[in-house]
Amino acid sequence: MANKSKAEPSSVLDRLAPELGPVPFEGLTEHLVRQMKGWVLRGLIRPGERLPPERELAAMLNVSRSSLRQALKVLQVMGVFEVKQGSGNYLSQSAAGILRQPTDLLIPLRGLSFGELFEARRAMEAEAAACAATRVSVAEMHRIQRELEQMRLHLAEPVAYFKHDVAFHRQIALASGNSIFVWFFELVSKVLSEAWLGRAKEGHSQRTFSEHQSIASAIERHQPEAARKAMLQHLMLTKFYSNQQTPFELRVIAK
Repeated sequence: MANKSKAEPSSVLDRLAPELGPVPFEGLTEHLVRQMKGWVLRGLIRPGERLPPERELAAMLNVSRSSLRQALKVLQVMGVFEVKQGSGNYLSQSAAGILRQPTDLLIPLRGLSFGELFEARRAMEAEAAACAATRVSVAEMHRIQRELEQMRLHLAEPVAYFKHDVAFHRQIALASGNSIFVWFFELVSKVLSEAWLGRAKEGHSQRTFSEHQSIASAIERHQPEAARKAMLQHLMLTKFYSNQQTPFELRVIAK
């Protein structure tokens, strides 16, 4: 029975340990991402399984916890790992399929900043709004208006307002008819959700609600240029920089 136990490691940590080798300190994030990608594609960690705790995994990899977190953040954004609050990182059901795509097409690993993500998101959402104005169906418009109405009903409840605010933007991406817009929105949402929620709690719901009304109105009237302009005005980069900050030095990006 003891031999069987050695031949079939029971824990994720046991299965991963033999795979380790020297860690290059140049391009450490990329190295860690590629190493964890190999674990997934070779079945060393399976869908639904939890990664070992950060402290144990960092020690096993001989890297700092901050370096490990940076690599895990990349994989979370890609949809490889799902974070369960207070529990840890779990391998998603779609992880293997995601990782079979070229990594550089999924997300840039070098120099990724919230500022860059925000600007990419702003450009994408403006075009998504314009496409939605051209292609939106009656049913899709109803779903956009439903989220707008829920935002109106929760103006005094920042957390609930935030939930429907994000859903409003997701419905526009869906109504655009462009699956890349939807995919990108989901990726960016995972990275910026905490900052968005923090911004919502600052109490700007009344102002942002009127901006959302303008976006929805332009889409409903099938006016792509007006929809694009309304979205760009809503997502003005200058709203989120202090006078002392320069592009890509943003501490908090929010909607």
